[in-house]
Amino acid sequence: MNIKRFTRIRLIVSSTILIIMIIVSNYLNLKVSKNVSSIIEYKNKVSDNGITFEELNKVKEKCKDLKLTGYKEVHVNTANIYGILPGRKIKTKLVLTDENYFSLYPSKIIRGGKIDYLSARNGDKIAVISDGLAVSLFKNIDVIGNTLIINNEKYKIIGVYKENKSLMYNASDDGYKRIYVPYASYKNTSEKGGNFLDIISTKETSDNGEKIIYDKLTKVLGNKLSTYNVYNYTISKKIIYEQIHILYFIMGTFTIIFLLKIMIKHIKGAVIFLKVNIKDRYLREIIKENTRVIKIVSRKILFYLIGIIVIFSIIKFNIIVVDKYLPTENVFDINFYKGTIIRDIQLINANENGVNNIYNRYLSNAIRIQHILLFMGTVTFIVVLVDIKAEKIVRHFEK
Repeated sequence: MNIKRFTRIRLIVSSTILIIMIIVSNYLNLKVSKNVSSIIEYKNKVSDNGITFEELNKVKEKCKDLKLTGYKEVHVNTANIYGILPGRKIKTKLVLTDENYFSLYPSKIIRGGKIDYLSARNGDKIAVISDGLAVSLFKNIDVIGNTLIINNEKYKIIGVYKENKSLMYNASDDGYKRIYVPYASYKNTSEKGGNFLDIISTKETSDNGEKIIYDKLTKVLGNKLSTYNVYNYTISKKIIYEQIHILYFIMGTFTIIFLLKIMIKHIKGAVIFLKVNIKDRYLREIIKENTRVIKIVSRKILFYLIGIIVIFSIIKFNIIVVDKYLPTENVFDINFYKGTIIRDIQLINANENGVNNIYNRYLSNAIRIQHILLFMGTVTFIVVLVDIKAEKIVRHFEK
C-alpha cells in the first residue's frame, strides 16, 4: 500500500469515527430530552423528618399558579388475588403520590387511566402498575379492574404504564417495579419516617423561576424546606447538551482560523498585485484590464467572510454554570470556589444530597458518557487535522 492511499484511508476512517461520535452525542441528548422532564425537585435529606402530603396540599391551595406533586416510595410485597407472587427477580415499591404526578413525570399509559384528584384526596384503593408487573402477575397487560394485594391490602388496577426499557435508562434504574397509588390510601407504619415526602416536584414557567418558586414554598412551609435539597433538571440537561457544543466550538474555531488564513492570503495577493501595477498605471486601468480576476478574488474573499460569520453564529453558545458556583462579587475569589467544592464533597460524605432517584442517576450517567465523547471527539478531530496535513504533504512531494 502506497503512502498516498494509506493517508487517504486514515483520513476517511478518522472522519467517519468523528461523525459517528457526533451522531451518538446528539442521539444521547435527544434521549435525555425525552426521558428526563424539565422540572425542579426538592429531595429530602433526612429520613425521619420533612413535609407531609397534607402540608403539600396547603401549598397547592396557596400557590394555585404552580403545578406541584410529591411522592414517597415504600418497599412492599405484592401478589394477585390468588396469592400468586411476581417472579423471584421482581421487587416492588409503592409510590404514594397525587393527581399531578403523571403530568410532571410523563409515562405512556397503555391501558386504563391515571390517578385523579378525587381518588388522591379520598384515598381510593386504586393502583397504576407497569406492563412488566402486569405480565408477571396476570400473564398479560389487560388487567384493568383486577385486584392487586399489597401488604395484605386490596387495590383495584386502573391503569398500566409502559416501562422504559432503553439501555441507559435500565442501567440507571434500581430494578424495582413501581406501583403508583393515591397517597391517602396507604398508611406507612412499618418504615421509619412516616409519610414524609421523599421528593416534591414542580415546573418553572415564565412567571415562576426557581428563586420565586422557592420563596413561595418557603412562605407556606417555613424552615421545613431546608431539609430538602434543590435539583433543577432544566439546568442539568443544558449542561449535558453543551458538551457537544464545546466540540462544535473547537471544530468551528479551527475552521474559522483555516478560512481566515486563506482569506488573508487572497487579500495579501491582491494588495501585492495592486502595489506592483499601480506604479505606472491608474487604478481605473488596472481594474478594467483585470475585471475578471478581481471579480473572482472578491467573490472568494466574500465567500470566506460569509463562511466565517455563519460558522461563528453556529458555534457560539452560552456556558451554563449553576448559581452556587458563581461568586456574587469577585469572579477571581479562589477561596469561594474552594469552599463550594469542599461543601459539595462534605454533602456527599454526609450522604445529605437528598433522595437518589432515577433522574439524577440517569443524568449522572449521561454526563459521564458526554465527557468521554467530548474527549474522544476532540482527540479524533486533532487526528483528522493531522491526516489532512499529511495528505497535503504527500501531494506536495508527488508534484
